Amino acid sequence: MLSVKWQNGVLVESEGFSMVLDPIKRVESADFAFISHAHMDHTHAFTDSSKIKYSTKETAALYEAVADRKTKNVVSCAYGQSLSVHDMRLKVVNSGHVFGSAALLLSSGDVTFFYTGDFNFADSLTQNAICPEECDILVIETTYGRPDFVFPNREDVYDQIVQWAASTIMHGETPCFLVYPVGKAQELTRLFNLFTPIPVVTHPSVTRANGIVNAFGGDLAYYDLADAGEDIVKSGNCVCLFPTSLNSRAIKMVYPRARVATVTGWGLAFGKRNADANFVLSSHADYLQLLTFVKECRPKKVYTMHGYSEIFSNKLKRMGFDSTPLEL
Repeated sequence: MLSVKWQNGVLVESEGFSMVLDPIKRVESADFAFISHAHMDHTHAFTDSSKIKYSTKETAALYEAVADRKTKNVVSCAYGQSLSVHDMRLKVVNSGHVFGSAALLLSSGDVTFFYTGDFNFADSLTQNAICPEECDILVIETTYGRPDFVFPNREDVYDQIVQWAASTIMHGETPCFLVYPVGKAQELTRLFNLFTPIPVVTHPSVTRANGIVNAFGGDLAYYDLADAGEDIVKSGNCVCLFPTSLNSRAIKMVYPRARVATVTGWGLAFGKRNADANFVLSSHADYLQLLTFVKECRPKKVYTMHGYSEIFSNKLKRMGFDSTPLEL
């Protein structure tokens, strides 16, 4: 029988087996670790050289590029490939979140466990949506697990982003977007590549992530700000992608003609903050998608985690599911 609990990560245990999923700190009691994707708040296990770690090749490569450090003792997993770990069967599937992101299926006897990691239940320009998996135990992220988090149509947001960028350029200003270097940066690069002739200039942190995607067969077109991109920015006829570690004020100190937009699902709650514009575009499932996903997985037990886990768990209980917030 599998047991599931929170121990600085999702700790899954059965007789002779223990694996921690996306730990935020070192977990001594676990023999193995799983890293679902390359966002820095999910990659701490890569720093633990003593453990055998499971991730996709893409996730490991992105981590090495963005963090500028090598990984050790990593078992590469391909989507759909089954592996044996002691008496467990392990398989990863696309989670739809960012390049290389994976959800995890574990099977022991007749019990199936499904861990979503961060996931998206809608297709984007760069990722296919996650597919539900029937399971006995479901651990689901609930970052946007509150009823007011219902995202606008993705294609409509794409149109808004392109129109804002074109209008900004026409007014002699430079459209700049604050994005995660892994995930949103690739989506916006792809958007402007596909539907506009506007060159995309990328901050070096974005350049590194885009380069890994292309190394795995992607065809993103962009210019590094530290290289040819600097002259393109001076011309004013481009869009610029900066990491969210910067802010509107910092960018405008260097580029006075810049107009800055945020691109995040949190725009529903916080608006544009100190930026000039905000576009509600997320790599996570929204509230309605979370509900649909749980229904289609048909779990006997649900654990919710992150964001509004208690609110969402209570909603599932009212729907008849056996549900518990994992981190409480």
